[in-house]
Amino acid sequence: MTPMLLLSRDCIICWVSIWIAPIECVFDLIESELARRGIPLKTRSRVP
Repeated sequence: MTPMLLLSRDCIICWVSIWIAPIECVFDLIESELARRGIPLKTRSRVP
């Protein structure tokens, strides 16, 4: 049972990583365009 749970967990992590990759690329493009236009980006989190 444990090997099956580990395999399931790995499959879920892989699937989510593949699903998120295009979204990360879009955010990177947006950030680079904002930086190109000279708009300052907040790099610090407000959470202490």
